[in-house]
Amino acid sequence: MSKTFYLTTPLYYGNAAPHVGQVYTTVVADTIARYKRLIGQQVYSLAGIDEHGLKMERAARERSLKPRKLADHYSEEFRQAWDKLGLHFDHFVRTTEEHHGEAVQELFHRLQKNRFIYQGEYRGNYCVNCEAYVEENLANCPDCGGPAESISEAAYFFRLSSFQEKLLVFYQDNPDFVIPSSRMNEIASLVKGGLKDLPVTRTSLEWGIKVPDDEKHVFYVWFNALTAYLSGAGFPHDMARFRKLWPADVQLVGRDILRFHAVYWPAFLMAAGLEPPRRIVTHGWSQFDIPKTTAAGEQRVVTCAELSELLPADYVKYYLLRDVPLGGDSEFSYPALLNRVNADLANDLGNLTSRVLKMLENYFNSAIPEPGDAEGGDEELRRFSKETVQLYKKSFDRLQIGKALDSVWELLSVANRYVVANEPWLLARDRSKKVRLATVLYSAAETLRLIATLLSPVIPEGSAAILKQLGAERADDDRKSSGLNWGELKPGGRTGPVEAVYTRKDPDEFNARVDATRSEQKQESRKATQPSAAPAKQTQPGEISIEDFAKVEMKVGKILEAERVPNSDKLVKLQVDLGHEVRQLVAGIGKAYAPEALVGKFVVVVTNLKPAKLMGVVSNGMIVAASHGGVPVLATFTEPVVLGSRLK
Repeated sequence: MSKTFYLTTPLYYGNAAPHVGQVYTTVVADTIARYKRLIGQQVYSLAGIDEHGLKMERAARERSLKPRKLADHYSEEFRQAWDKLGLHFDHFVRTTEEHHGEAVQELFHRLQKNRFIYQGEYRGNYCVNCEAYVEENLANCPDCGGPAESISEAAYFFRLSSFQEKLLVFYQDNPDFVIPSSRMNEIASLVKGGLKDLPVTRTSLEWGIKVPDDEKHVFYVWFNALTAYLSGAGFPHDMARFRKLWPADVQLVGRDILRFHAVYWPAFLMAAGLEPPRRIVTHGWSQFDIPKTTAAGEQRVVTCAELSELLPADYVKYYLLRDVPLGGDSEFSYPALLNRVNADLANDLGNLTSRVLKMLENYFNSAIPEPGDAEGGDEELRRFSKETVQLYKKSFDRLQIGKALDSVWELLSVANRYVVANEPWLLARDRSKKVRLATVLYSAAETLRLIATLLSPVIPEGSAAILKQLGAERADDDRKSSGLNWGELKPGGRTGPVEAVYTRKDPDEFNARVDATRSEQKQESRKATQPSAAPAKQTQPGEISIEDFAKVEMKVGKILEAERVPNSDKLVKLQVDLGHEVRQLVAGIGKAYAPEALVGKFVVVVTNLKPAKLMGVVSNGMIVAASHGGVPVLATFTEPVVLGSRLK
């Protein structure tokens, strides 16, 4: 039975909205999975959220919510965030799921059976922010710098101290267990300094998975969360699937949680008779989460919602993978992002794509020509293309994604120079050069196809668009060819209409949109996790007179046209017939209604509001809608009505 490549992200903590630091790790995971599928491997990828622990319990209490309600909210927010960025996983695990709880209990049972668990009392310090035990002599957490709390509670302990030598031998036998090597050295040094037994249950909180036969204990959040990599692979109920997946091939983590994954996790697995994961890949501190230029000088986090509202997913992915080193520290920067995507995607890739496709359209009636005999420059381009594929694969296999992209951009530069050197626009003027023209444009188009295929794990939407325009798109389940061999572009195929795949972003316009989006996201985030107030406590609107109500002019309208406001998934621009005039309105209903579904609907329009500008688009009135759970529902009519009729 061949092993499936098993890849995991960390389980992000489910007490806040996903931010760019988590986006980075998840983008890397999605990209690796796409690359493995590109080269023909079976892949199983896992993401999820950690929903237990003291931090979660307190976060829910602060919002006057039950922990499960808060967990449900952020579970859905994470799912939607990954969907908006085109990040797809085979399984999204939640630690509140019943089968996961059973996996945690089974792992604990195995440790008990193998005599690695004993009862005792923990007296020491604890960092709630990191959910980590802290040395008693430290007032602050050594990881986050936050204050540590003094706690004393009964607990079940794991004999972590028994695994010091076993772990050191394992590290020596598996020098690539942690990447980069500098982090491996840090972990080995930590373990050499000695290990203390670790509490794996807690009795001072209620929100967690209960210990079987002793339900005053709940499992320590890290014992719980790490087990999700097992439960998500089928343990213990589907051991046939589990054996096909385990051990995990790559587990991606942030530097701040490396100790839990590289020390505790392999020790738990060894104690249970299970094999440790093959590789823990860590990235640096999430300094790029917090830009230096923020309102009122306050630090803030760039959320996933902000990113997906402002930019196409490909732009975000490409910048993070090209400019943020996997093993090092970095800082997120909107100006750097715009510079990178404008230069690389809009200019370099966009120009080659447009140039090649337009010449095929003009000189060969949008058909892929049959090439003639290759000459020196053609052979050189073909050779360099093949070498690039090999370098790309070697770099990706080493998880050097930035280096893989460097090699693709070198090929792109070579292809551009090839086109310039062969001057197809001059060849097209000479009928005797028709075969040579065909050879040059076929070679350029085939190189473009290879480039788009190589980029498909990183910028899947744009790559698919380029391949479609070349008439070379591949079905998702097409495994007959990787698409990475020279000559797969078939002569005689038809190219599609030439359309710009990537466009330049104007920095001034973009900055204005950043400010508007941040303001909107801030308001929405405040509403999202507010508790539902009891009806008796709701603030009721004050009474108004009939004269006040008469000031509001509401009329019957019919939607004639509807289209999304560019770069917004919420706003829709409408042309509404009011009987005596057609007005342009902007409504925030795009998440509830597709534009095409709005055309022809009769609606209620407030017509005497002052004009307002939303995302640069003028709105001359307001559509009336109810709201349930934050979802707008349009007010409409059950019987025919005359356009322009006033509601009274």
